[in-house]
Amino acid sequence: MNTEFRKKAKSDFESNFYKIMNNLVFGKTMENLRNHIDVKIFRSWETDKICCLVASPSFARYEIFENDLGGIHMHKSNPY
Repeated sequence: MNTEFRKKAKSDFESNFYKIMNNLVFGKTMENLRNHIDVKIFRSWETDKICCLVASPSFARYEIFENDLGGIHMHKSNPY
């Protein structure tokens, strides 16, 4: 459908717009959701949040970025 609109486009903007729309649809269909990761960002004073995330069964590892900033890598939970 977008290829037909692209053929009938009267300006470069319309042609590029429909080209980008086609690329977007293709990219979303080829996207591998298994490669996405879940990272929770925390500050050092949020100890209750950190304790809950570390105690969770989906906890994988943690990384300290700065003195009071860190991230917790969580395994993806099955949405089904």
